[in-house]
Amino acid sequence: MIKMVGIFKKKEGMSDEEFREYYENVHCPLFNEYLKKPGVERWTRRYLTPIAPPITGEVADSGFDVIVEIWCDETFYKSFFVDPMPADFRAMVVEDEKNLFDRDHMYMYLADEYDTDLSTL
Repeated sequence: MIKMVGIFKKKEGMSDEEFREYYENVHCPLFNEYLKKPGVERWTRRYLTPIAPPITGEVADSGFDVIVEIWCDETFYKSFFVDPMPADFRAMVVEDEKNLFDRDHMYMYLADEYDTDLSTL
């Protein structure tokens, strides 16, 4: 299983509520045809709210507003993230992203995931 992680910053001037509403109800549905294909296991959005870590007690904001995670098999990964998207679909997504994201602060990564077996601690 392959996991992609994206960290994105919302467009300047959007409230958290506007951002979440638009992302969930307008932007996400653009991908439904792709993400219902075989090979996609899970797709999540994790909206971020800065908090103070207990060591410093000071809130520091990274500037990012959401973490996107997609779990898929290698076939889907290659077809969606490696092979070129159809030009019309790509153009539609880019136009919609302008309504939602600060496109200079959108980053995607492959993630290697390691779990700690808490029962051994």
